[in-house]
Amino acid sequence: MGDRTLYDTTAPSQGSLALAHQRLLRQKLAGVFVNVTGDINNLALNPSPIPVQREVFGTKGRGSTEIIGYNFAPTFNVEVVRDPVTGMIVAAQAWLLDLINAAYSEGGLNKREFQIITDALDERFPAFEGTFSVAVAEANTGYADKALLTFTLNNDGVVRRLTESPIAGTGEPVLETASPTEQTVGDLIVVRGYNVASAVSATIDGAEVTEFSVIDDNAIVLRIPATVAGSAPIVITNAVGASDALPYTAA
Repeated sequence: MGDRTLYDTTAPSQGSLALAHQRLLRQKLAGVFVNVTGDINNLALNPSPIPVQREVFGTKGRGSTEIIGYNFAPTFNVEVVRDPVTGMIVAAQAWLLDLINAAYSEGGLNKREFQIITDALDERFPAFEGTFSVAVAEANTGYADKALLTFTLNNDGVVRRLTESPIAGTGEPVLETASPTEQTVGDLIVVRGYNVASAVSATIDGAEVTEFSVIDDNAIVLRIPATVAGSAPIVITNAVGASDALPYTAA
């Protein structure tokens, strides 16, 4: 299970019409990639393969095509919203100023670095990183306090596929639910999440669980140890590390 932080924190700010679903676009600002997807809409990657022709050995005259890379021309929309008091764009869209300035610049100043994550919930999907030129076109929204911008990016050179997605987790257990609720000492509870099959220990409210049984990589059964009552956070540890505490209330 990957780290869903990037997805979970992709919240629409003022001016967002809709989230770009599980696809993420990250722009490098001050040396750090910043997730801007919460403010953009209709993100399309528009990849086009770069083929080369070759002749297949032993089959004279019969060609073959190999894909040696991809060109990308991502497009997306941004609805700009102004502060009604200052008339400036809202603080949550501060990254937009850099992108607009890039779009109206020339040469190297027109280029920005981006990461493209094709699925923010599954690290097995490909992620890419590269330098892109920036172009912008304006549209009329019909509202004095809003503006709609359509950006088009074009890769400048190679867009490399990342060997490890930025959302890849580190391998420690990730806990999501525990049921049934309000069980008491000696009762069994099922904890569901990810990476629990390799559990080496578990605690409930800090008390060591001496009896547990793995169902599969997504579920494990724990027996509530003595002294546990009331608020009793659950922590499961594997060889990589400990999970974040999962809130639980015991009877």
